[in-house]
Amino acid sequence: MNMKFSPSIQERINRKTLAQHWRWLALSGTVLLACTLYLLSRDTHPTYPHPPQLEYQELLTNTNVDNCAIPIVLGGSSRLARTLVGNEKRYQKMIEDREKIIAKDGGMGLSAFGPKHILRDLLWDFFIPAFSCPHPMYRVGTLADGGKWVCGIERLLHDRPNCLVYSLNHNTTSYSSFEEDMLARSPGCQLHAFDPHAKKDVIAKWPWGDSDTVDKGILRSRVHFNQFSVANPTAENYRSLQSTMRSFGHEWIDILKVDLGGAEFATLLSIITENQNEPLPFGQLIITINIGLTDDMKTVGHFNDWFTKLECAGLRPYYFEVSMMDVNNRRFEPSIVYWSFLNIRGRHALVDDDLPEYP
Repeated sequence: MNMKFSPSIQERINRKTLAQHWRWLALSGTVLLACTLYLLSRDTHPTYPHPPQLEYQELLTNTNVDNCAIPIVLGGSSRLARTLVGNEKRYQKMIEDREKIIAKDGGMGLSAFGPKHILRDLLWDFFIPAFSCPHPMYRVGTLADGGKWVCGIERLLHDRPNCLVYSLNHNTTSYSSFEEDMLARSPGCQLHAFDPHAKKDVIAKWPWGDSDTVDKGILRSRVHFNQFSVANPTAENYRSLQSTMRSFGHEWIDILKVDLGGAEFATLLSIITENQNEPLPFGQLIITINIGLTDDMKTVGHFNDWFTKLECAGLRPYYFEVSMMDVNNRRFEPSIVYWSFLNIRGRHALVDDDLPEYP
């Protein structure tokens, strides 16, 4: 028996079916939009597995020290080669003297900075920049706080006019005279900065701040700010230095600048461990060392454990500068110090005697 619905009933059925159809379309569209927004919000760089978040003591225990047994061979007969060989011999003698004086003064258990008004050696009496830069040194940036000492910048820029600078920061300020000066010294240098905590207004001004004397239009194309952590294993979802370099297509960093407010100790261990016994992938390290911002650096022995691993990796300190703002204005201990290191294991313009002796 065939049944016919009245027009009013049929219309209601059609309207109900159509409404259900549109609800499914709306739901599908909402899901699609959410997925699209999620994908757009993610970092556009190639992704790599995130290493686990680690504490400093774990890294210190696991950092490979085999490279300490690998001799550093600095051969050649050029003036540069002879200078480097002599510098290394004097540096190794300094290490022997350092061990003796620490033992004489009380051993590795000594506090980094003793009680006030007590005559005794402090941490920076034991650890000094005893390796000489074999080239002219330059102050890059302001003469006051913010500027850094760099080894052989003219030779570097002559060999690599399109140099590469990585700046690892924590709570970046809008102005950085070092980075600005590096950009101004060469029309080809590229600057990559990394800080997951930087705010948008800071990023928009960095590294020239509110300066109206800088042609920001020319410099801006060579400034690349990235809101993620690099090589800092105490941060969440950090990227290793090698994976970051691969994602940008970089094979070598000319200057690695690190200012991480206490996380620099774990960060350098992470970089050394990642490279194992291979030379570190940068020519110079410009680093702010903050002793007072972490409980991992209370004694001379604590600092020695970390500093020795840098030396084994081929890093040689050629300059340091105490933050006088903290010492003088705030009457703090000299716990914030700006260090400059040369990588003598890598093959780059500052240690390669195959290059012309310029300047």
